[in-house]
Amino acid sequence: MAKRDRRDNPPERDSGRGRDDINEVERESLTALKGILGKVAGLLKPLGLTPDESTKLVEEMYESVLQVDRQNAGEPDDLRRRALLDHVRNANIRRVDGELVVDYPQQ
Repeated sequence: MAKRDRRDNPPERDSGRGRDDINEVERESLTALKGILGKVAGLLKPLGLTPDESTKLVEEMYESVLQVDRQNAGEPDDLRRRALLDHVRNANIRRVDGELVVDYPQQ
């Protein structure tokens, strides 16, 4: 008799709440990332961002979003989502002496 691998055929009871929580986290993460990408895309020409600068800016902003999310752990999902999106929307990105400067809103 062949032994079944649980990963190949997970039981029905494992596909409940845990999976929904993961999907919600992924949705929030994707929503924040879309907001970041939209903001950076809007700054490509005005700030003359190079591909490397764009990549670093997205990485920096995403790290900042993760930090805000950690600070809001335990809060209701809608409040956390709003905090993440506001954090991205209200970030002020500019060039000072040729360097990118990102000012994040106060939490």
